[in-house]
Amino acid sequence: MHLSTVSINLLLLVIVLSVLSSTSESQQPTYLYHDCPNTTTFSINSTYQANRGTVLSSLSSNSTRGDGFYNTTAGSIPDTVYSLFLCRGDLCQACVTFATTDISQRCPNQTRAVVWFDECLLRYSD
Repeated sequence: MHLSTVSINLLLLVIVLSVLSSTSESQQPTYLYHDCPNTTTFSINSTYQANRGTVLSSLSSNSTRGDGFYNTTAGSIPDTVYSLFLCRGDLCQACVTFATTDISQRCPNQTRAVVWFDECLLRYSD
């Protein structure tokens, strides 16, 4: 009788932890601030825009590394895009994936941008 009670309690604990874990992973990161000055912009369908897409995709796909930092570069002068993310390792993938989409919406044609969330930071520049 005692063994079955322990088994049931253990099963309930596993279920509760699973629900809490999946809930926290599906929440959007906590937005803090962004900056994308209008001092320099790029044209739609330009080489710079394509390079920005390349680095943002690379940041997102490398957010699973678990070390909390990654930088990458795409293109050549004058269309070079430098980018990086910095984040807490256990929340990195969800935050960076969200941030790559968010920064493109908040800064649709700026050549320099940064977005801060409580869980990560993502930036790119020319």
